[in-house]
Amino acid sequence: MCAAKEIGTLNKQGMAALTSGNLMNAEFMLHQALRRARALGADAFTAKIENNLGLVLNAQGKCSEAASLFASAMRTIEQRIGVENKLYASIRRNFESTKQGVHSCAA
Repeated sequence: MCAAKEIGTLNKQGMAALTSGNLMNAEFMLHQALRRARALGADAFTAKIENNLGLVLNAQGKCSEAASLFASAMRTIEQRIGVENKLYASIRRNFESTKQGVHSCAA
């Protein structure tokens, strides 16, 4: 299996684990996908995985870590494709939501 397909599979499995409430497995799979995407130099894909991992971390109460991933993803998307797109808007909403909850979140 090629590297990009492996990354995509890990990303999908991680999000499926998040949906089913298996946060530990989701975090593990998405960390693996992120590590591989970074090694491949796939910036836009890396940003998407950072966003997904941020969702998992936020669900675990790790708000500071989640916010950091969302911020990194926004920077990457802004540099690569700009801010007028659905992906950037989605990541920004996640970031803003997390930043609002940081003060009440047990990190």
